[in-house]
Amino acid sequence: MSNRERFLGVNVVVPTPLSEDEGLDQTGLRHLVDFYIDSGCHGLTIMGSGGEFPYFTLEEKIEIVRTVVEAGRGRVPIIVGGGYCSAAETLQFVRELGGFGVDAFLILVPTYFPVAFDAVYDLFSTLCRESAKPIFYYNYPQQSQVFLTPEEIGKILTLDGMAGIKDSILSIREISRHLDLIRNRDVALFSGNSLSLLPILERGGSGVIGLLPSLFPKTVVECFTAWQKQDNATAGQLQERMLDLIPFLNSFSLPAWVQKSAFKVLSRLPLKQTGRNPSRHAVFKETLRQMGHPITARVRSPLPQIKDAERESIRELLTRHKLS
Repeated sequence: MSNRERFLGVNVVVPTPLSEDEGLDQTGLRHLVDFYIDSGCHGLTIMGSGGEFPYFTLEEKIEIVRTVVEAGRGRVPIIVGGGYCSAAETLQFVRELGGFGVDAFLILVPTYFPVAFDAVYDLFSTLCRESAKPIFYYNYPQQSQVFLTPEEIGKILTLDGMAGIKDSILSIREISRHLDLIRNRDVALFSGNSLSLLPILERGGSGVIGLLPSLFPKTVVECFTAWQKQDNATAGQLQERMLDLIPFLNSFSLPAWVQKSAFKVLSRLPLKQTGRNPSRHAVFKETLRQMGHPITARVRSPLPQIKDAERESIRELLTRHKLS
């Protein structure tokens, strides 16, 4: 099976449930795995940015992977996210976890000191040689501070062993350039933002690896399914509904219509995001909790815990959109 056939559709970024003492909640994690698969998601990404991956030890990551693989029972592909400043730790990560029944790795290259493209290319060359599973390049420059040109990203994606890319940038124009460079290769391109799902699919992308499906998986899956069936009217309506949910992703302090309008403008400009995004991890977990899922809102310190005002904003939004 080709990478484009194997990795396709709505791939949910799975939050990592914690107990109140910040220990791993395996029962809650198994519940979420079943919920997302039963909701129609085509794949799971664990320990992505939304899974708080920088805050867990290697031993905890192994435990998370084992739990998800056991709960998933081979029903959908599982992608494991990760990334370390050093090549040695990144290699250890893929070597340790490559034998646990996962399907691919999603690798971010976070930097402390600036690194040149050649160093990034050499790292992915080594990963492709050493990993038992295919590799996705995680293009998230506003967090990693690794800003590559489309041509440089295209060169990485020509390596044997690369399955694709998750593009967590805002500019649809730049993502389109990445798609042009991989048009004739067996490489999947996922948007990192569900709010851009349809524009990316229309340009030849594979789907989304995103956070919005972790809250409202059926809405995102139905949008993808409508697009596959060429039901453009329904797909457009569902994409607009996703845009109405932007406060969960971005901010409760601005009206949704303002955030929607800003997103629609900014995503069509050739802008590079340079600022780091504030953590919304506790917001996502609290939203799931209020929707009836048996998890806490606890996140790993020093990530910010949920505030009372945020709890109330979540409650109001869920009621307004009839999602509670």
